Amino acid sequence: MLGDALKKLVNVLVILLATFAFFTVPVGKKTGAQHLVAIFKTKPAREAASAFADAARQIVKKVRAEVDDAARPARPSGGG
Repeated sequence: MLGDALKKLVNVLVILLATFAFFTVPVGKKTGAQHLVAIFKTKPAREAASAFADAARQIVKKVRAEVDDAARPARPSGGG
């Protein structure tokens, strides 16, 4: 019981330390966070984000259509 709690505490501390380092410790002239922001500000990254957003919109549209079709009551076949 105490061992599990200690393990979780160590895990939390490691995550906090890594997060702190990511935002404060320079890697070259920038921190890890600043490098990440610079990467995502590039034109190819913006184009990729736009393409993913378009694909997500198409998926949502298809899913909504499927849900609407499934929600409609079935029509009885008139052959009787």
